[in-house]
Amino acid sequence: MFAARKSGLTILAILTLCVLLAACGGQSTPSSKAPETKKVEYPTKAVQVIHGFKPGGGSDQLAQFAQPFLEKILKVQFANVYKPGADGAIVWKELARSTKADGYTLGTLMTPKTQLNSITADSGYKMNDFVPIANMISDPGIFIVPVDSPFKTFKEVLEYAKQNPGKLKIGNSGTGGNGWYNGLMIQKLSGTAWNNIPFEGDGPVITAVAGGHVEGATTNTGQSIAMVKGGKVRALAVYTDKRLASLPDVPTLKEIGVDFTAASYRGYLAPKDTPKEVVAILADALEQVSKDPAFIKLCSDSNLSVEFMKGDAYKAYLDKELKQLEQVVAENNLKK
Repeated sequence: MFAARKSGLTILAILTLCVLLAACGGQSTPSSKAPETKKVEYPTKAVQVIHGFKPGGGSDQLAQFAQPFLEKILKVQFANVYKPGADGAIVWKELARSTKADGYTLGTLMTPKTQLNSITADSGYKMNDFVPIANMISDPGIFIVPVDSPFKTFKEVLEYAKQNPGKLKIGNSGTGGNGWYNGLMIQKLSGTAWNNIPFEGDGPVITAVAGGHVEGATTNTGQSIAMVKGGKVRALAVYTDKRLASLPDVPTLKEIGVDFTAASYRGYLAPKDTPKEVVAILADALEQVSKDPAFIKLCSDSNLSVEFMKGDAYKAYLDKELKQLEQVVAENNLKK
């Protein structure tokens, strides 16, 4: 009888506990509520894009091509501001040190220029001071000379530079930039030496070649092809694996015996503390731009390739590139 009574009490206790649990389960507590997702209202005003070079160079070309499409997608103006100097470092330092990280001031990211400048000079910034938004295009390297140059082939340039070390004046877009780096690598691989003359961007150096102020330049195809097609300068070599369809008569460096290829990748970056939601909005908008047939045609007409990257893929590419550049700089004593 005692055992039966004890069993009954146990059953009653279990039933009571079930009732209490059911009652608790029917009530929501603050800890069980799903967090509300706060929608970011961005952009609500004009976005400024600052450039460390004069108009007419690579970063400006990207801006002129991409930003009209961005304006249609995001319904705000994208205004370009040019602050040339220190091979772009003035702007990148400003972005890293004194720009509000709210998505309303952006910069352009150019590999290898932005990265090389961070490791070859006291530039005032490091790559981890930024958050990469998206890469948009790639632009192959090219060697150009004045139209009346005595050099008809790039082999002739190399032969002269080998016999007359340091005599040729060869321009580039700025010390620490891709043209500067490409020129150093070509000299190293070909056993030649010339006098490297830095300018404030691709636009000024191409103009200097056209005016005969330097005897040649290592620059980018995207900025120079119009001058080549217009007969203002002559192209002697492209830094690609195979000849470009738009310049079928211009040999590659590999054909000439210099085993080297190079291209400049261009995209957008923001200060590192920019909200992830803002970065995502910009990256998604840029991805839409990259798929627009009109944008693709603009790039193709200027011999640019659309090379879109965002998020982890873009970050992984930049990290890998930075490690390779650090190794090249150390091995070749390229510190300036």
